[in-house]
Amino acid sequence: MIELDFKLTRGVFDLEVSLASRHHVTGLIGPSGAGKTTLLLALMGIIHPSEGRIRVEGTTDLFNAEAGINVPIERRRLGVVFQDNLLFPHLSVRKNLLFGYERINPGQRRQSPEDIYSLLDLGRLLDRGVSALSGGERRRVALGRALLASPNLLLLDEPLTGLDARLRDRIMAYLLRLKSELSIPMVYVSHSFADISAICDTVALLSVEEDSDHRKHSRVTALGHPHDVVAEAAEVVSVGPIENIVEGRIVDVDSSGGFSRVQAENLEITVRAENHSPGQNCFVTFRADDIILSVGQLPRLSSRNIWQGRIVSFERFQEQTIVTVDVGQRIRSLLTDQSVNDLGLEIGGDVHVIIKANSIRTVAMGAEGQDERLNGEPGA
Repeated sequence: MIELDFKLTRGVFDLEVSLASRHHVTGLIGPSGAGKTTLLLALMGIIHPSEGRIRVEGTTDLFNAEAGINVPIERRRLGVVFQDNLLFPHLSVRKNLLFGYERINPGQRRQSPEDIYSLLDLGRLLDRGVSALSGGERRRVALGRALLASPNLLLLDEPLTGLDARLRDRIMAYLLRLKSELSIPMVYVSHSFADISAICDTVALLSVEEDSDHRKHSRVTALGHPHDVVAEAAEVVSVGPIENIVEGRIVDVDSSGGFSRVQAENLEITVRAENHSPGQNCFVTFRADDIILSVGQLPRLSSRNIWQGRIVSFERFQEQTIVTVDVGQRIRSLLTDQSVNDLGLEIGGDVHVIIKANSIRTVAMGAEGQDERLNGEPGA
């Protein structure tokens, strides 16, 4: 739970924030210059609001102008991961990870090092120097160091920026694992609506306006489920492609045929085989604009994934329509208005959802000690 209700001024920039979130992961999105990082700096105590209040679950107020409360940075118990990682180059991976852990009272430690090493697949990296790590490995070490400081809140500032598509998928899989296995609330800042919609339970949209005196005023203009905020966000920020992300388990690998089967609750998904092993947990991702919807009797098709479902909602998105279909999982397809009309789609209508296996990306969670090579890097 976080409660933010404050105003601050930096030069010709004014930021006004009013939001309360009891969700596990709160996203923050907005155009460059809207004050996303400024908001994080206020949470951290590096800059101070002129009025208002900041409160985080497990604490009294971190800041309360009226009561004269301004908790020092070192006592705020916040974990922070920036896009440049900020690891100590002269320390080993192990010493980087334990830096904050060794500086807090043993009674306040919530995570054991061994649990975090396992959660982020860090065991084989512990004795390496930071300079020997890949980009994905550095990001995981930065996450582990933040978690071992036992924070009341984890702040993630563009954690996937600078990574190629394969590494972005893999680090996102680790973030989703953190979300499912730990109870630490998070604030996730990004320019990418695909990232925000993948991990966040609720999202706040920051919008900025400039007045006649060239002062910039930024405030929260939307707060809600990512799918509900997408239309308004598209007006002020490039939201990128709409992604479907489904968690599952690899149940079968047909190396000769080149395909694997993933079971996601009661939905079976066929994907390309990529060094998968039966029993691996995984996330599969596919774009909404790669999905075909069909009504009525199907002809013979080459697509490996054909699911029958029922339409549950329509949403406007950049002069197109997001059609959400329940096939055991909720899957979103992006269609032109002409296609929606031609197919006669309506809420409650039955449709077939079709997608090729080659259009699906799979992020398998590697076992400890595996050295998965992604786009030439020694590991993610």
